[in-house]
Amino acid sequence: MYDWNDLRFFLGIHRARTLAGASRALSVEHTTVGRRLTALETALGATLFVRTPDGFSLTAAGASVLPLAEQAEVALLAIERAVLADDDRPEGVVRITTSETFAGFIGRRLADLRGRHPGITVEVHAGNQALDLTRREADIAIRMVNTTQPDLLCRRVGSLSWGLYAAQSYLDRRGPVVAATDLRGHDVIGFDDSLSKTNGATWLAKHGTGAHVVLRSGSIPAAYNAALGGLGIVSVPCFLAAEGPLVRVTPERIGTREVFVVVHPDLARVARVRVVLEFLVEFLTAEADVLAGTAARGALRAAAQVPKRKGREAEKTTSRRPSR
Repeated sequence: MYDWNDLRFFLGIHRARTLAGASRALSVEHTTVGRRLTALETALGATLFVRTPDGFSLTAAGASVLPLAEQAEVALLAIERAVLADDDRPEGVVRITTSETFAGFIGRRLADLRGRHPGITVEVHAGNQALDLTRREADIAIRMVNTTQPDLLCRRVGSLSWGLYAAQSYLDRRGPVVAATDLRGHDVIGFDDSLSKTNGATWLAKHGTGAHVVLRSGSIPAAYNAALGGLGIVSVPCFLAAEGPLVRVTPERIGTREVFVVVHPDLARVARVRVVLEFLVEFLTAEADVLAGTAARGALRAAAQVPKRKGREAEKTTSRRPSR
């Protein structure tokens, strides 16, 4: 008789195509993944995978096992969620998945959650990969797209807007931006293919003709930090720049996406997940103007439109910041 737990390793290898990828997904050593696969194949008396140049590929026996293993996974996860629903203690680990950029926005508010519920530990999984909540890869997701999975609860909590920003030192050196649709002659910070679908990347692709791309990044925070150093103009979510020294160079918001909080309905009844979910909805709703780029601290600063060469009058203008 094989170990039921070995089906996790079988599915992990199938999904990742490599032992290393499966080990990362399952948070174990890659040698453990290989050992558990060998144990499963020995118990079943069949070879489930063959190695190919593209990674592990299912054999005929593995293909026949796959749908049954997936059914077993669904049943075991349902059992786990049913047991968790009886836990009414607001303590333990809650895993949140969101983008790298949004993770920082959440992190700055977690002290408030800690003050209310000191028994809860939050794990934030930051990245552009969408984790599967139905397989309990995370408990709560904050996403910029609506979910298409009918067995998940999805609540809209606001709109996230993007803008064009630059350091004042860059604008003093290169002059103001005439319009968001005209970046000719300016240095811009772009994104690589991994972020090509973002609002900032699509805007620059359409309106960046004549601009000089001085950096391409696969990280929005990295691009933001490059702009902090005066490298050039960057397109980032308004909330990222709302509390920092960057200047929004034009008043237009260059793109908007809705923000959703997603959770499995069974987990929404678990006390520790429920209180974190309520906290996220509460603070994201309260920060709706920051996300949308309409808050005073994220508004266009007059300095962005005034070249430094106008002398003392311009210096007075550039030193004036709007109050919140």
